[in-house]
Amino acid sequence: EDDSSENDCSDDKVDDDEVFTVADIPQAFSHFTYTYTKRKLLVCDLQGVLSTTTPPLFELTDPVIHFMSRRKMKSIFGRTDRGYKGRNDFFRTHKCSPLCRMINRRWIRKVGEHQRSSHLDDLEEQISNVAS
Repeated sequence: EDDSSENDCSDDKVDDDEVFTVADIPQAFSHFTYTYTKRKLLVCDLQGVLSTTTPPLFELTDPVIHFMSRRKMKSIFGRTDRGYKGRNDFFRTHKCSPLCRMINRRWIRKVGEHQRSSHLDDLEEQISNVAS
């Protein structure tokens, strides 16, 4: 399926003194899930509250997971899983923030393809076994 709607902020320049807002965190996390899973999953539509505990933490509920199935499997993660269409809709409106760029530049690239692929390569096979 076409990835043309995806914003790839990994090559964007990041200044160390750039700031981001609390509102950037859920969107950056969504983009992170897509990048980290090698474009197989996108966790989005995150709702919740920011707890002011120490350290501060988001309490998120009702996530939507869009699964990009090479086998054209539908609604693996429930009726809100819209696969490629859900991914395209997310990236049509997503604007990368400084936090997105920091995550992609400083964390995703450091983890490396090999480490990420070791537990993601068989993801679709594992999901199809559970769904059967």
